[in-house]
This record gives sequence, C-alpha cells and structure tokens, in this order.
Amino acid sequence: MQWLKLVAPDADVVSRSSSILGLVQAAKSGVGVAPLPMSIAEEAGLIEIIAPIQELARTWKLLTHPALRDTPRVAALFEFIGREKAAMKSIFG
Repeated sequence: MQWLKLVAPDADVVSRSSSILGLVQAAKSGVGVAPLPMSIAEEAGLIEIIAPIQELARTWKLLTHPALRDTPRVAALFEFIGREKAAMKSIFG
C-alpha cells in the first residue's frame, strides 16, 4: 500500500480486499477509494479521482507453447489481438 501513502498520506484505511469484486463493492457503497482498472470502474459506474498510479501498472503477455503457435485457433487469436490491440488498450493497458 505504498501507493496510497504517496497519493493520500493522511488517509485512514478502513477496508482491505484482494478481490476486484470486493474493491468495486466497497467503492460503490461509499467506503472509500479503490485501485481498479478503468474498464471495470467505468462498467461499475465509478469515476476516476486519482491519476493512474505507475506502481499498480501491470504488463500483460499472451503466451503459447511453440508447438501450438501455428494451429488455426491459436493463430486466429493472435491475429485478432494484433488487429484489435488499440481497441483493447483500455482493458489491457
């Protein structure tokens, strides 16, 4: 929770959760703020009040076994993601 000390050094921690759904419900019920991906927050009707926090950023990697890379279904998925990468930026960052 080092990020919280940086953005709100005097904040009182009244709830903790390792569950995205728990964080969403806590924020929606007014308990406080929650570090959520924007796509999930927007779908839940929440708004951004703190700028993105670099310490919470994640890198996503799509991996497959080399023997499966050229199978039709795996190749189709990789092609789709390559084409739609810009559209999925809000989900995968």
